[in-house]
Amino acid sequence: MKIKLSSEWIYQLLFFVAVIFSYITNYELSLLVWLVILMLTVKRFYSKSILIYISLFVIILAIGCIRSLYYDHSTYNILRDISYFIKPIVGLLIGYQCFRTKENNFFRTIIYSAFGIAIYHFITLFIGSFYLPLNNLHDIRHIGGYFSDFETFAFVILLFHKKFELNFSQKKLWFFTGIIGLSLLLYFARTNFIQLFILICGMFGLYQITKKKLIILSSLLLIIGVGYKIVYDMNPTRNGKGLDAFLYKVKNAPTEIYDPYVVNDNSSRFHDNFRSFETKVTIAQVVNRGDYGVWLGNGFGSSVNYGSLMWTNDGNYIRHAPILHNGYSTIFLKTGIVGLSIFVFSMVYLSFVYKTSDISLHNNIKLLVNSTGIFLFISTLVFLGYYLKLDNKSLFVGGLIAYYEIITKTDKSIT
Repeated sequence: MKIKLSSEWIYQLLFFVAVIFSYITNYELSLLVWLVILMLTVKRFYSKSILIYISLFVIILAIGCIRSLYYDHSTYNILRDISYFIKPIVGLLIGYQCFRTKENNFFRTIIYSAFGIAIYHFITLFIGSFYLPLNNLHDIRHIGGYFSDFETFAFVILLFHKKFELNFSQKKLWFFTGIIGLSLLLYFARTNFIQLFILICGMFGLYQITKKKLIILSSLLLIIGVGYKIVYDMNPTRNGKGLDAFLYKVKNAPTEIYDPYVVNDNSSRFHDNFRSFETKVTIAQVVNRGDYGVWLGNGFGSSVNYGSLMWTNDGNYIRHAPILHNGYSTIFLKTGIVGLSIFVFSMVYLSFVYKTSDISLHNNIKLLVNSTGIFLFISTLVFLGYYLKLDNKSLFVGGLIAYYEIITKTDKSIT
């Protein structure tokens, strides 16, 4: 099986490097590499649509910076927050800049990059098994990682390979689908299953409102609701193994987003619904502080006081959290309702920026862009969306927008 690189191979390589470093837990190193790639791939021209989209995140960044001047936050904390809030801007630009010609096929690059990530995932699990026996689902996720949005995008592209004119041989298609699919399964990530559902529904055009599609989408939601009720009645145990542990996480998913009664009492409910606790504390802190914080936030450098020391996934105890699990809470803390409204508009803009086309490939890319906008709404609830330190969705979206513009421009010039 041969993998043929285009004349744009250097940009494919830089894109792949950016993706790889998004999985590195050293955020400072990851951001530094992204900034270097950003400077190496600068374009001469940028489209109106990408400039408008990125400007929304620039405005959010500006609000956070300006508001930080009204408080006595430390310089280090302010700079740290700025580094978090520039990440989606940098990622979108890298993705956009790495796809300059139609010859650099976006979808093939995504598949090859995801294949590399999958192999990296398998190697990590293999090496990690020598240090920690993989006895249950929690051990597998602890060593291999908790999610992979990038591989999910690649898997959907493989499922709908005809729609994206991928033109892989049947052997290559099955090979990549099997490897990436297995790697994706081993994350046991609820968010990625939700991502699959949202993107697949989108690729079937179910978000383009018609009576028939509303019936299909409603039926799917009803099936999910009945499935959740069955899982809830099964009462999976909190410390179960394998499938039981995964089903418990499914059962607990709604209250993780918001549980109005959760309190810091070190109970299992508190630990399971910690994201909800963060949201409650954030809202109370911003509202009680006043000083236009509800509208414009407390600026970069602000943090949420948990009230006691909390153990983090980074292996530290902290009392004041600068970044929360819920992206909306984080944006609200730093930039208030104004910043939050702009961020919500960015997802709406992404979902409706492109109109339906008569050309099949154009329309299918539009469906993928729109579906990604819908998924961003969900992922921001639990994993910070674009603002997660390990996020690479911005790379994907930036590249997808660039490739859409390239093929539409090329096809128009031909006709």
